[in-house]
Amino acid sequence: MRLSHPDKVLWPQPGFTKADLAAYYEGLAGRLLPHLAGRPLTLLRANDGVGGQRFLQKNLPDSAPASIARHAVWTETSQRTVHYALAGGRGDLRWFANANAVELHPWFSRVDRPDRPDLLAFDLDPSVPSPTAAQAAWWLREVLDEIGLVSVVKTSGKRGLHLYVPVQRRYDFGELRGLALAVCSLCADRHPGELTVQMRKADRGDRLLLDWSRAGPAQTLVAPWSPRAHPAGTVSTPLAWDEVDDTIDPTRFTLATAPRRPDPWDPMPP
Repeated sequence: MRLSHPDKVLWPQPGFTKADLAAYYEGLAGRLLPHLAGRPLTLLRANDGVGGQRFLQKNLPDSAPASIARHAVWTETSQRTVHYALAGGRGDLRWFANANAVELHPWFSRVDRPDRPDLLAFDLDPSVPSPTAAQAAWWLREVLDEIGLVSVVKTSGKRGLHLYVPVQRRYDFGELRGLALAVCSLCADRHPGELTVQMRKADRGDRLLLDWSRAGPAQTLVAPWSPRAHPAGTVSTPLAWDEVDDTIDPTRFTLATAPRRPDPWDPMPP
C-alpha cells in the first residue's frame, strides 16, 4: 500500500518519520513477526507524533484492510465485541505504520488457545536510583534458574527491563499468575530493602516493583523489537544476559541502531 504523508515526523527529536517507521517494520519483519504471530494486538497510535495525543486501539477500525485478520472477543466491561488485529505479514506491518502505530502490544497467548499462555512476563520499572533494573533482573533470574526456568531479557524501550519465560501451554492464566507472584515474592524476601511485590505505589516506598501482574487474559507488554513512543525513538530490544549491567542505556537502541544488532533471542529457548 502507498503511505499517506510519508514525511510526517513522528519522533521530532531524532527526526524519524512515518516513512522511517514503515522502513523499520519492513526491515525487521523477520524478527518482529514471529513475536506477533497469532497474538491479538493492541496498537498505540500517535497521529500527531509521540509528543502529541496518543491512544491505545484494541478494536481494529472498519476502514482497515480486510486482508488483516481479526480476532473477535466479547468484553463484559464495554458490552461489545472487540476485533483485535492479527499481524500475518509485511503488508499488515505497513498498514500499522500508515496508521501511525508506534507501538505493538501482543497478548501472551495465541488465538488457537487464548486461555493457555505460552509466555510468563515480568516487568521491572525502576522509580528510584537503586536498585537498578539490571540488578533486579539478575536477582530475579537467580530465582528462576533455581526452579529450572530459563529466562530471556529485553529493554522496555524506556527505563526498565522485561523478563520472559517461555512456558508450555498446559497452564491457565490463574496458575501462571500464582507462579509469578510466588517467584517475585521469594526474590523480594531475599532483598526486602530493595524490592517489593506491592502493586500500590503508596506501599512500595523506595523499592523497585517486581511486576508479576502481567499473567492475565488480554494483558500485554510491548513486543520485542517494537518501537516505543519515547522521544529518542527507542526500540524494545532483546539483550544477551552479558549485556545486562548498570551501564546499559536503553536510548542507545533506536529505529536507526537496533536493526544493526544481532538477535540474541534467535532461537528462543524451548
